[in-house]
Amino acid sequence: MNGPDKKNKRTLLVIACALFVFAIVWLVVLESTSYTRMVCRRINGFGYHLTPNDLYLKGYGDGTSIDEVLDEDLSLVIMQSRACGFPAETGKTGRVELMLWNMDDKRVMVIWLTDREPQLVFIEDSATGETRPIGE
Repeated sequence: MNGPDKKNKRTLLVIACALFVFAIVWLVVLESTSYTRMVCRRINGFGYHLTPNDLYLKGYGDGTSIDEVLDEDLSLVIMQSRACGFPAETGKTGRVELMLWNMDDKRVMVIWLTDREPQLVFIEDSATGETRPIGE
């Protein structure tokens, strides 16, 4: 039994190549419009070189707020985040996510989001727990 003729082989190869190119373009478009990419662009405006691959999701909750998740005094990190242009609306209810970026052995960037919008963004010293605003 013979396989497909040359014309059919070329047609299948062209279709496969077109699908491959479409998949790559689709991936690039999805990646460029993702909310993690948007967060990275905003933070990189302060001089960092953060990519979505650097972030990891630590936890999340639906129908809650940052205040409810943390249940602690956030006045310092609210002030630090607002100084950098983040809204710091910790009482806003929605899907809450915590993303972390290990900047080095001593510092972690903490990013709290509500409904995919960064609310609190600050740097925490891993050893002491002290916080400071980004961009310093």
